[in-house]
Amino acid sequence: MEIRIGKSAKTCETCNREFVHEEKLHSVARFAEGALIREDFCAACWIPDHAKAAFSAWATKFTDPRVAEQQPPEVYSPLRKLFYDLSLSEDRSSQATAYLAAQMLRRMKAFRLVKESDESDGEVRVTLFADRIGNRLIEVRDPSFTFAELDGARLALFKCLRETDEGGAESAATETPVAVPSENSEPVGEEATNTGEPSCQA
Repeated sequence: MEIRIGKSAKTCETCNREFVHEEKLHSVARFAEGALIREDFCAACWIPDHAKAAFSAWATKFTDPRVAEQQPPEVYSPLRKLFYDLSLSEDRSSQATAYLAAQMLRRMKAFRLVKESDESDGEVRVTLFADRIGNRLIEVRDPSFTFAELDGARLALFKCLRETDEGGAESAATETPVAVPSENSEPVGEEATNTGEPSCQA
């Protein structure tokens, strides 16, 4: 599995005007030479043709990084921080934990599901999430894990949240059971090669 984090552009793809904080945008993601490219348009420049042949298109708001830096620390929850830390790791068990964290953040409406491909969309399955803070686009490629990997990731995730000093309230909120595929289901991707418990640090 591969996780990529993409930030919003600061200017419109068409007119090059700088976006202002909380301005409504239209975004598209398209494949170019095997990579997913994001393009952002202001409302004045957006036309439906921009979405043609795109992998996904959605409406969002621009978050000025300078404003985001002034947000109080509690805005950046332990679960969100844990996801971004783990997403930097190439360790398969850490990536499984990051994937479950993303699904939890989606349930909590911190992440929004933009697009989830199926086999008919191409050789590689891709799931796109949008972080409502900072307007970051999260690309998860081929999120195929075995039951054992996801069950281990679930336990590791709760352990990491409990170890977080400020994570008490959110850890309790995430005690809702995480959806894990049946043990009898066939894994879509490769079998786990690393069964070690991921570290809470990337």
